[in-house]
Amino acid sequence: MTVDLSYTVEHNADILEWTCMTNSTGYLSWTDVIRNLNAFSKGEATTTYGEPDAEYITWKGDPITWNGGPLTWSGSNTASVPPSTEIFETIVDEWIESLSDRAQACGSKNAYPFDISKYGLSFRKCSSPAYQFQLLVSFNNHSRGNIGANEAPAHKLFEELSAAAAGQYLGDSKTSIAFGFPRSSFPKGFREAVNCLAELLGEGEACRDRQGLQEAKDDKLDVVAWKEFPDRKASKLILFGQCAIGQHWSRKVNELQPEKWCKRNFIELPAVNPIPAFFVPRTLSERDAEEAGIDQILLDRCRISSLCSGLLDDQLEKRLWNWIRTTLLDNGQERTL
Repeated sequence: MTVDLSYTVEHNADILEWTCMTNSTGYLSWTDVIRNLNAFSKGEATTTYGEPDAEYITWKGDPITWNGGPLTWSGSNTASVPPSTEIFETIVDEWIESLSDRAQACGSKNAYPFDISKYGLSFRKCSSPAYQFQLLVSFNNHSRGNIGANEAPAHKLFEELSAAAAGQYLGDSKTSIAFGFPRSSFPKGFREAVNCLAELLGEGEACRDRQGLQEAKDDKLDVVAWKEFPDRKASKLILFGQCAIGQHWSRKVNELQPEKWCKRNFIELPAVNPIPAFFVPRTLSERDAEEAGIDQILLDRCRISSLCSGLLDDQLEKRLWNWIRTTLLDNGQERTL
């Protein structure tokens, strides 16, 4: 896997993480990254990043850190470099900044399995599989296929992971479910699933009759989570979420409208309209994140990883690790994580 100047910053950062994680040494140096960039012409680089301002530059400043402050090169690297390399350093700086943002957004070292230094990127084992799983899902885009004979498809595992994250976000992982079709631990039929959901929520009464009910699967509802009171009565915080793992995830951003979903499928409306949420296993650009987060809660790779770090159900955690290992083997990677 190689970086490409035509890719987005976020996708190239994914490639750096993938390369580091699958490397036998678990390490990727920035020097090697810059050296590999020389395979591109200077024209390709300047088209995107412009011409350098000086004939030669030096790297200077404090060491790179991911836990605060701007990213700068160490003062020990003072060798002059030709102008084409300056362009590539600018490109790599941007990728490193994206990686640093991810580390900060994950919130803990157990959630983000990489260390960023002034010399390179290092992979380390961590107890939570959430980040690695989402990296592989978004990078390889296993949107539908079964990865292993005994494993759920990636999109179903992501729904379960998202449900766990939503539950933790509202304070209790036991008050969240993966509602997306096909359902494994919930009634498979839509009417029965809605009836069960209404009973769990203590709102909605039951599934209402309507045209097309027999053909309904989940009506675009993948995740439900709620903040329960001891009295378990109506009028509570409820979250309705949709998951999107494919390349065309942006087309789904506003597909789920919780109030309309409730009007179509519940006999009685909840006392408070559910809050919409959107789950993606990706790290989004600032612009994409702003658009995806309008009028709904956005939970991306880093937010999901931060919420699930050390808090996953044992069975789900085991299934995620098995999926990761199987996926790496399918991609010719035999390294044991």
